[in-house]
Amino acid sequence: MSHEEAVLGQTIEQLERMNSALAHLRTEVLPKNPRMFAVMAEGPLEEIRRLHAEITQQTEALTAVPAAA
Repeated sequence: MSHEEAVLGQTIEQLERMNSALAHLRTEVLPKNPRMFAVMAEGPLEEIRRLHAEITQQTEALTAVPAAA
């Protein structure tokens, strides 16, 4: 496994953790206090967006065909 593939794997794991955090907020906070859920979910949602963009960038870099010399 290359360094780039390892970094991609770590990024995917981070995304999974953020999804789990958001799911936990959804089950524990949303039913009791929807407004608090909205505030608390902002951080994980922003991080999920950032990680999606990072994964896209990393995947494109992995699949790019090297230019002919």
